[in-house]
Amino acid sequence: SRGYVPASWNRMEIAPRIAFGIQKGFYLEAGAVLQRYFYDGRFGFQATAIYAGAEWVPARNGGRNIFGPKIGAELVYNGGTGGIEIKYLTDSKNSDVMITPKYGFGLGLITLFYGYNISTNKYILDRVRRHQLSIAINTNMLFYEKKYNKKRK
Repeated sequence: SRGYVPASWNRMEIAPRIAFGIQKGFYLEAGAVLQRYFYDGRFGFQATAIYAGAEWVPARNGGRNIFGPKIGAELVYNGGTGGIEIKYLTDSKNSDVMITPKYGFGLGLITLFYGYNISTNKYILDRVRRHQLSIAINTNMLFYEKKYNKKRK
């Protein structure tokens, strides 16, 4: 049946991940996520995700592009979501390592987050500040139905 997703999958499955948001300047993120989803009738659903990717903050008003790698983890429990990520950002002149605890609401596929960037270099990058609002899309649920149906046949 169309749209059928099994109650759970216990193995971490890999899929693309994209995100975008604002942290003084607009930013984009792209990478890969390992995600697991499970459902229990007594407690509801839970999704676990571990991801790696790259972040890019476009140049503005003659400034420099800001970019760098990031890693993170998220846990979704009945719509409430928590996570943490670590990222190294640079504009080729200055750099900063940031730790970002995140909280939000989502269903494992799309999540709205508020994050608080903790700088290790006094917020030296001009378009990355303390507060971050973002939407993250872990595409695993879009692909899992096809993978699961192939395994069932």
